[in-house]
Amino acid sequence: MYLIKEMKDYKFIASVLLLSLTLLPSCVKEKDFPIEPTIEFLYYEAYTNDSADCVIAFKDGDGDIGIMDGDETTPNDYKLKYLYKDTDGSFKPFDAIDSTAAMDTLFYSYRVPNLTPEGQYKALDGEIRAKLRAAPLYYPLHTTVKFEITLRDRAGHISNKVTTSEITVTP
Repeated sequence: MYLIKEMKDYKFIASVLLLSLTLLPSCVKEKDFPIEPTIEFLYYEAYTNDSADCVIAFKDGDGDIGIMDGDETTPNDYKLKYLYKDTDGSFKPFDAIDSTAAMDTLFYSYRVPNLTPEGQYKALDGEIRAKLRAAPLYYPLHTTVKFEITLRDRAGHISNKVTTSEITVTP
């Protein structure tokens, strides 16, 4: 009699365990992001008066963020466009200083390493940290600057454009 009861208990426990193992994977929520990267400015982390990290959050539905190892031909995928505060209070790109200047807008660009996750589900989200180095972080006459940021994935999709908060520069 005890043997039959113990076998029923084992069958019940085995059934519950099997059911739990079957249902557990369906409880893991798959990330559902668009295939175009989306970004959000988070913060600056200052180190000294002349350098800082600019930190953004990103999401990408197919996980094709970053340049593959050994790829030397793909253009940089993370760009920061330099903007300065003009005397009228508006922010302008660096090339707007002198309309006769033969220069392009100042960009800082970076190569993000391949971040594609292994496995079946490629959607990913995380943070990217770019070091803003001292020379030349800013043009000496600019006391307040900020950046417009974009991120491009390997398929060529360009993220939304975000603007950072202002940085007050002390020469």
